[in-house]
Amino acid sequence: MNGAPGWGSWNLDPLMLIVLVAAGAWYVSMLRRVRLRTGKPVGPGHWLFYWSGLLVLVIALISPIDEIGDRWLLSAHMLQHTLLTDIAPALLILGLRAPVLPLGLPRGMLTKVAPRGSVGRFWALATKPWVALPAWALATWVWAVPSIFDYTAQHPLLHAFEHASLFYAGFALWWLIIAPLPSARRETGMARLGYLGFSRGVSAFVCLPLAWLNHTIYPLYAGAPRAYGISAATDQRLAGGGMCLIEVLVFGIALVAVFIDALGNDERTQALGERAQGLGDGQPALGELASTPR
Repeated sequence: MNGAPGWGSWNLDPLMLIVLVAAGAWYVSMLRRVRLRTGKPVGPGHWLFYWSGLLVLVIALISPIDEIGDRWLLSAHMLQHTLLTDIAPALLILGLRAPVLPLGLPRGMLTKVAPRGSVGRFWALATKPWVALPAWALATWVWAVPSIFDYTAQHPLLHAFEHASLFYAGFALWWLIIAPLPSARRETGMARLGYLGFSRGVSAFVCLPLAWLNHTIYPLYAGAPRAYGISAATDQRLAGGGMCLIEVLVFGIALVAVFIDALGNDERTQALGERAQGLGDGQPALGELASTPR
């Protein structure tokens, strides 16, 4: 195959392996703290998501997708970016949502509802909508510019920075959408749906042209040896079509999940309001009246 990497070509970068192992060990320590503080283990509804997120990172950064995407197939490279910005961050944050993050940190690093200290303050700033949303748009668009995309793919240090910035942008965006901390300042359901819609619109400006253009726009991949039996034009359409398909699936699943969560949050807010009003009037709340035996 003209020297092209095969599906057995794994990128066993020691630094990347250390980072992934450390992320797993850190999570195990958090689960242990939650169990000590609550007396109950964290269920699979949390850790299954987190370990799945780490597995997605392994697929994106260590599996043959990484090497094949470097110079051979644009579709593999775009798949890698989608895994880094959308799939892995969302899964990891689902695994970190309460009670794991607020109770799984050392006591000096948390309050009742959120991490504190310099790291907590930095992350609070990094996940502000006016920071996270422009970061998502810039990371999505700038790294997709053909000249920048091709140059980055050929320079390992810049390529590593590209991956780090894409992962941060995705993590910050999904932090806003999923809202893993039980903070009183939690965004409304409509705001979170707005963030979701914004991100899908930004991504559409990248995937739709790739799926429909009749000419190739990435010289590095247009001139790559056709080692996998896929023409450059077909590779580009696969890159765009695959991205769009994943974006639609992610949007649909996240839309339903956020909408259901927003309804539940609104019901809890309404119940608290009714209770407060009933107590203020010296009368039981509506929910209490409904449950009073006749």
